[in-house]
Amino acid sequence: MRRLGAALWLDVRVQARSRLYVIGLPVALMLGISVRLLIPAEISGRFLSAFCLVAIGGTTYMFGASMVLLEKSERTLEALRTSPLTAPYYLASKALTLSAFALVEAVIVVGIAGRGAVVAPVPFVVGVLVLGVAYTLIGIGQVASFESVTSFLFPGALVVTLVLQLPIFYAAGIGPTAAWYAIPTEAPLLLMMAAFEPPRGGQWLYALGVSVAGLGASYMFALARVRSCIGLAAR
Repeated sequence: MRRLGAALWLDVRVQARSRLYVIGLPVALMLGISVRLLIPAEISGRFLSAFCLVAIGGTTYMFGASMVLLEKSERTLEALRTSPLTAPYYLASKALTLSAFALVEAVIVVGIAGRGAVVAPVPFVVGVLVLGVAYTLIGIGQVASFESVTSFLFPGALVVTLVLQLPIFYAAGIGPTAAWYAIPTEAPLLLMMAAFEPPRGGQWLYALGVSVAGLGASYMFALARVRSCIGLAAR
């Protein structure tokens, strides 16, 4: 746990130095105000869930990847390879810090834009955290073998993010419902939507089961890539 604590403290300092917190909090405030003014109250729950899928997923994905690229450019990874830090702690630290901040941003947006609506906090928090952790791990795993943002983004990152964000059409009621259930990010989307409207039928089972499976697959992918491309020890 001491290694995890040291990794968390390092990541928080790097994120603060990168002005993530200074920029992110005002942006969340402005987005919350904009949604409150522009989106009708009767569809605000579905819109906010879809918004979190795109915004929280996209930002944690890019921030996770950007931190790895920054560590490569500053040669921090070279020092980490000779430290006691292992790949699981490295991944856990970035997933926890970025997802926790994403949750703070999501709470700010929903708190302002929700117009005092009753929101079930547990499914919303779980949905945001599942989304943030999974996207962070996928971003780290994808960027592990790249040295620049440009080479990382085209075409791999664009294809992945576009596919994973397709369930926004489910929230909008567009297209065949079954098609969106084939995409794993439908699961955290359903959890977030459950904060505003009761889920139907076996949606709880699907949302929880696919979320757990998705987190497991994302972690194994990121772990394998960090070990092979970055060179951190497995344990």
